Amino acid sequence: MERWKVFGIDTMLAEAASRGCVMSGGSAGAICWFDGGHSDSMDPDTYRNSMMAIVSNGGDEATAAPTAGSERKKWKYIRIPGLSLLPGLCCPHYDKTQSNGVPRSDDFKEMMLRHSQESVVCIDHWAALVVDGDDYEVLSISGKERAVPEGGKPWCYVGKVVDGTPIITSLPPSGPIAATFELPRNIVDDPLVAQCIVENPPIL
Repeated sequence: MERWKVFGIDTMLAEAASRGCVMSGGSAGAICWFDGGHSDSMDPDTYRNSMMAIVSNGGDEATAAPTAGSERKKWKYIRIPGLSLLPGLCCPHYDKTQSNGVPRSDDFKEMMLRHSQESVVCIDHWAALVVDGDDYEVLSISGKERAVPEGGKPWCYVGKVVDGTPIITSLPPSGPIAATFELPRNIVDDPLVAQCIVENPPIL
């Protein structure tokens, strides 16, 4: 987001959305449309130079889970800000475990407690959330399963903190945005964002 602001891309994207252009993206490209999201931006493997090399070689933007506990990398998920075109705190790759060995679904529940006045949207690795006007639809890639022990069909979910407990439920296959996604009561910035910008600056 900081790199977008430097070049004015955030403004251009907001203007394009207001004109009715089709906007899409996965991973950070899904987070960006929301108020904020659960991000692996502190993972050095997702920094600009590493990411460009991975994508150029046909790799996946989400780092793989370690095969042994000793291989776990020491980085934390953080809440990053988005464009606020859609309400909520978004968690992409919700069913995945990445190189720090921490399941995103588990870590996201802890993040929900730190940002308890925001509602949340969770998107499994092989699922997509399509928003068309005032309505949404959940898409699930055929032949893929959730990357969790219980498996199952990749899907999207919504949630919020109720009486100090994170509650996450499956979205209906389609429905109205207004009745599903809640506006935040308050947004608290993550102090680790400043550290992340220093480690992975918007301009090199």
